[in-house]
Amino acid sequence: LLLHGLTATTYSVRPLANRLGELDWTISAPLLLGHGESLEKLSTTTWQDWAAQVEQCWHQLNNYCDESFIVGESAGGLLALWLACLQTIRPKGLVLVAPALQLNLPSWKRQLIWLLSFFISTFPKEKKSGDLEWQGYSEHSLKAVFQLIDLQSLVLGIIPQLEQKILVVEGGQDDVIGPGVSSLLQKKAERSEVKSIFVEQAGHHPMLEKNSHDYVLSEIVNFLQRS
Repeated sequence: LLLHGLTATTYSVRPLANRLGELDWTISAPLLLGHGESLEKLSTTTWQDWAAQVEQCWHQLNNYCDESFIVGESAGGLLALWLACLQTIRPKGLVLVAPALQLNLPSWKRQLIWLLSFFISTFPKEKKSGDLEWQGYSEHSLKAVFQLIDLQSLVLGIIPQLEQKILVVEGGQDDVIGPGVSSLLQKKAERSEVKSIFVEQAGHHPMLEKNSHDYVLSEIVNFLQRS
């Protein structure tokens, strides 16, 4: 089960889907509700909507597979963690690529975003590198960001329930996710075996970026095959 991030599309996980497809893996990569349509539609969705959707996709996938894994990028990583903590869900392993467990967002910026939400509904993103092939919205939905923060708070509280093997991929140039995510997971998910891959030259999309994608995709596939 491959889960993309907030404001993105399934294009973010397509390189991994292609690699696994070549190995005859069964893939489910849903387009999260509110994505691929309009920011107005995204602003009306909640994290519970996304969670219910990915849970349904998990059960559909499980009808065809004896063993299943969850891979999530950014906000998709949060959804993967939430899903893995459900009593009825027992993935064999998790892969978290730049998981949004802690945003690179000082408290004063969070307060500013909260104040701005009374006056505006969206705000522009910083421009991505010209050689990054990424698809999604060019602006953030403030309501969706708050949904992400709410999910983040919930997931941080339930992580100790995890017992699966986990691979965490972090980029040294990631300006979205705060540093030390793998250390945070190792500390909180004490019953899980957490492996970390740190790619100094990678940013927030290491599966897409030209200077990291080959290495990162190979490491993810190796982890899945050995788990």
